[in-house]
Amino acid sequence: MKRSENEEHKQSEETKKSSYSALFQSFVHYFDIFYRVVKALVILLIIVLLVVGSLGAGTAVGYFASLVHGSEPPKQEEMISQIQDYTRKSNMYYADGSLISEVRSDLLRTPVSLDNVSDFVINALVSTEDEYFFEHEGVVPKAVIRALVQELSDSGATTGGSTLTQQLIKQQILSPEVTHERKANEILLAYHLENKVDKEKILEAYLNVSPFGRNNKGQNIAGVEEAAQGIFGVSASEVSLPQAAFIAGLPQRPIVFSPYTQYGEIKENHELSINRQNEVLFRMYREGHISQEEYDEARAYDITQDFINKENIEYNDNSYVYDIAYLQSLELLTQKFMDAEEITDDMIEENPDLVSKYQERAEYALKNQGYKVYTTIDKDIHNTLERVTNEYVDKLGRERSYTYTDDEGETHTVTKPINTSGAMIDNQTGRVLGFIGGRDYDYSQFNVAFDGNRQPGSVIKPLAVYGPALDENLITPATIIPDTPYTVPDWDPNIGGFVDKQIGNATRTTNEWMTARKALTVSQNIPASKIWMELKDKYNPGSYIRRAGLGPEDIIDSDFDNASFALGGLSKGLAPVDLISAFSSMGNDGVHNEPYVIERIENSKGDVVHENKNEESRVFSPEANYLLVDMLRDVHVAGTARGTMDSLPFNADWISKTGTTQDRVDIWYVAGTPRITFGTWIGYGTNEIEIGDDFGIHPSRRNRNFWSELVSAVYEVKPDVFGANETFPKPANITTDSVINATGMKAGTVKTPGGGDFNYSGPTHSEIFKKDNIPGSTIYDFAIGADDDELLNFWGSKKPAPAKEKSKDEDAEEDNDSEEEKSEDDEKKDSEEEKEEENESSEESSDDEKPNDNDSDNSEDEE
Repeated sequence: MKRSENEEHKQSEETKKSSYSALFQSFVHYFDIFYRVVKALVILLIIVLLVVGSLGAGTAVGYFASLVHGSEPPKQEEMISQIQDYTRKSNMYYADGSLISEVRSDLLRTPVSLDNVSDFVINALVSTEDEYFFEHEGVVPKAVIRALVQELSDSGATTGGSTLTQQLIKQQILSPEVTHERKANEILLAYHLENKVDKEKILEAYLNVSPFGRNNKGQNIAGVEEAAQGIFGVSASEVSLPQAAFIAGLPQRPIVFSPYTQYGEIKENHELSINRQNEVLFRMYREGHISQEEYDEARAYDITQDFINKENIEYNDNSYVYDIAYLQSLELLTQKFMDAEEITDDMIEENPDLVSKYQERAEYALKNQGYKVYTTIDKDIHNTLERVTNEYVDKLGRERSYTYTDDEGETHTVTKPINTSGAMIDNQTGRVLGFIGGRDYDYSQFNVAFDGNRQPGSVIKPLAVYGPALDENLITPATIIPDTPYTVPDWDPNIGGFVDKQIGNATRTTNEWMTARKALTVSQNIPASKIWMELKDKYNPGSYIRRAGLGPEDIIDSDFDNASFALGGLSKGLAPVDLISAFSSMGNDGVHNEPYVIERIENSKGDVVHENKNEESRVFSPEANYLLVDMLRDVHVAGTARGTMDSLPFNADWISKTGTTQDRVDIWYVAGTPRITFGTWIGYGTNEIEIGDDFGIHPSRRNRNFWSELVSAVYEVKPDVFGANETFPKPANITTDSVINATGMKAGTVKTPGGGDFNYSGPTHSEIFKKDNIPGSTIYDFAIGADDDELLNFWGSKKPAPAKEKSKDEDAEEDNDSEEEKSEDDEKKDSEEEKEEENESSEESSDDEKPNDNDSDNSEDEE
């Protein structure tokens, strides 16, 4: 090869090498750039992630802090108290401490210690609800994160993030509402609780508070003991492995997995609950709590054969007693909770729902938190009243019917049996010792004794008319009131004004100028009305009614303006307990004590949360009250209740009053001793039905016979309750004096309207008076409610002469009285004849004599 060619070839090879070297250097250069860029990006990404992560963590921590801000963890003692505040059965008791009944609850719970729970149940529950319970410190972070991710991703699957501790916090301390704030506080408190309370206490509390569905009576149950007893009929310490697994599966969906319906019947399909039981068994096996053999055997076991059969709920509540004890204790607890949080009337007016809120709270507490309610009800007395009522009620009257036409013109007929009610009240305390809620609890659960509004008739007269008039010195027992035709202003809505309305008596207008004592004894309407009209014009008789415990909710203020009020005409009527309680004031020296049924209430710790404090008020002065008492003694001796006490097996210092309303729709008899007051009412509970003379006996007599049967029966079981050997105390300021029969005042000089005067005297009788209100000399207008013509006729018959011109012979002649005046023997004879006539005749007024109440169809007493 030529040299030139060789050099050329050599030069070509060098050129190629140089080219390869340049390419490599170029690759290295660009790779280095790429590497640097990627490295920078990675570093930047890491920095960004770190920053974002820090910001996210900070935000999360800040958010959590904001959720729990202001939430102070409870103190250790408070927290323990809250988690161990298991709902307990509350009980109600008679006055002697014997059980009336357990308080019916929508949720039954019987606390049990951990030592009395089977290991099967404990292991089953922990394996299913919180497998790391004995290891964690209240919260399992990964479980919380898992639940949070599921929530944020809106995943349909949920595995749950709450430990047993968290679930306990939610049930016992926090509300069940689903909010981030509640969850954050739940986590915080779970850590706090685990730091203060050992695992066993937490587990025991959880076992006692968790819901377990229904029992074989259809009742909602909570706590493992109620579950074991209510489903399998065994205690929690005696359940088998299959039973334990079934119970442990219930809290997830208590009602769905429960083997019973709301009526206590066994469900037909148990597929869901058995699948849940098998899941529990598998988790127990997986956690090593049971062997393969135990697992297989338990899965093969037919758990349905262990379900106990349906049972009916039997309440030992004595019907009306349970109801009134429950309702009144509920009312007291509601008020207690409101007072504790200083809830005022203004706050309630602004937010009426407040009351409902505290009522619900009180109801839950009373049903589920182990309260003990002690009543005033004497078991022997009350049961005797109910027994005799059950035996005697059909003798009170026959079934009666009435018809009415509805708005569509269709006619309906309603048939009702006769009903009854009554109560026995301790005069000195207001304690309701026993009562008659109605003819039969199975017939009607409506408690007439406490809730019935019936017109009181003449029973109101001592309280509204005679007592206030005696207290104000308007009358004395000897005051004369003419039983003569009388009209009163009566409101007529048709003309928008008052018209004259004639007052009528039960039998007839006697035209007798009778004493206040006699007028009350025979329950004449006209004299009572005349006293009332003068009383309400000069004084405030309504204040006496208020002090006797009858408030505006019982008798509205406008009723006191009505003429018919003196005869028992009220706008809505009174409950028997309230009327009998007001009457009991006279048996307690004129002092009224509010009637009550709840003596005290204790919480589950035995602390007294309510104890009754007597609320008493003086109605009448002791002197006025004694005069009234003495007048009421005559009612059953010589008046409308004559002969009633003759059938009793004992004697006592009784006072009494009858009452029969217009058209005989309400019949009353109330009587009392220095110890107790007892009254009964009969009627059909409607103004549409008149009580007839069934069995040939007047309804007033039938009611008094019933009253006697009840009192006699109570005397057999509790003779001391009546205070048979006691008498009403006579105040020192009561004296006896003589007054003229015809005027109720003493002899003396009578000044006539024309300016003349004459001496007057006549036959006398003895009467009791207040020492500061002994009648003075007879005056011209001595009679309550006598008009000018009546007074002129009365005095004209006396043929008065000027005092200075009278001789001794003329005075003697005047002493013999006119033909219109009667000797004491004549008066007594006429009185006896009149009483016999009244007892034999119908006690109601004739239609043209009856006044109509301004507001009520039941305005008139017929006795």
